[in-house]
Amino acid sequence: MEKSNSLRVQILVYRLVGIDLWSPTSANDRHLVTFVTMGPLFAFMLPMYLSARENITEVSLLSDTLGSTFASMLTLVKYMLFVYHRKEFVGMIYRIRGILDKEINGLPEAREIVDAENRSDQMLSLTYTRCFVMAGIFAAIKPFVTMSLALLRDGGDGSKLHLELPHMGVYPYDYQVMWLFVPTYLWNVMASYSAVTMALCVDTLLCFFTYNVCAIFKIARHRLVHLPAMGESDPRAELEGLVQVLLLHQKGLLIADFIEDHYRPLIFLQFFLSALQICFIGFQVADLFPKPQSLYFIAFVGSLLIALFIYSHCGENIKKASLDFGDGIYESNWTDFAPPTKRVLLIAGMRAQRPCQMKGYFFEASMATFSAIVRSAMSYIMMLRSFNV
Repeated sequence: MEKSNSLRVQILVYRLVGIDLWSPTSANDRHLVTFVTMGPLFAFMLPMYLSARENITEVSLLSDTLGSTFASMLTLVKYMLFVYHRKEFVGMIYRIRGILDKEINGLPEAREIVDAENRSDQMLSLTYTRCFVMAGIFAAIKPFVTMSLALLRDGGDGSKLHLELPHMGVYPYDYQVMWLFVPTYLWNVMASYSAVTMALCVDTLLCFFTYNVCAIFKIARHRLVHLPAMGESDPRAELEGLVQVLLLHQKGLLIADFIEDHYRPLIFLQFFLSALQICFIGFQVADLFPKPQSLYFIAFVGSLLIALFIYSHCGENIKKASLDFGDGIYESNWTDFAPPTKRVLLIAGMRAQRPCQMKGYFFEASMATFSAIVRSAMSYIMMLRSFNV
């Protein structure tokens, strides 16, 4: 796996936050980078809260504020989740790599399976990163687009220009003064950078876990399908070969349980808050379209949909890969196996009928859930628009 593309995007985004992904502790972290990255986002929660309270009766302003507020809250939860479970996450990375390295050394076909899963992981993670970066860039240039359009509308009269910031906020000073506007604008940009990078860290790490546990399931399935049938000539060696396959499958099940247990609260918040964000930001898109300012909100909604899609896609992948192991039982040479092997295979087939799932307490992260949230969000957008008529 050292020569594969495994974890390249993940290591890069964690490095941007000052975190060494290979270390189970913060001993090798760049603490100053982490403070500069996450500090502005923690501090920015107060201006956004004050803005939401002040604009509680203005649907348009409130939707703009709450969209950014929910995104920031979710990012802070992701940061605290990683810090709390860091030792377990890093330990699981090394465990997965150890399992796959062992399989690659013993089975030439395993390398092709692992490389295919890692390519899919890196492609999805890179697409997700580009979309989030694009949303951050649009957030940074949105104020200048708005102010430029205002200047054109006023005939170039800069005396009437109202200085705009990337995000709604209430500050204890007048940021319309230029020497106060510049640091406030930079604060907004740094808060956006923090939200983007930390979200990428935790979400792309989920991609790594799910794609590689799928690789374990697929290798186990491949070994089972190609398990030689020895029948009565050497039933003990045949049974031992099956036991080794089932032990590998069990490792995949344990890792899938680890992912579900540690990501369950985040899956719940990701789906719940993203649904609310899509409603509020989608309202802004519908309200501003086709004005140039709507490009920022379109990019924001796009990043939210991709985040939801990634969680749903990862859940669907694990479910499918775990069920495919059961199909591998029927594709194996089970008719020629010795009776003891058949009895063990029967028990394995019963377990394989229960798929691994990623759940957010009372719902499953799947493409069906993703589709239902998008449909519901569109209905809520229409409802919000009716309030603003």
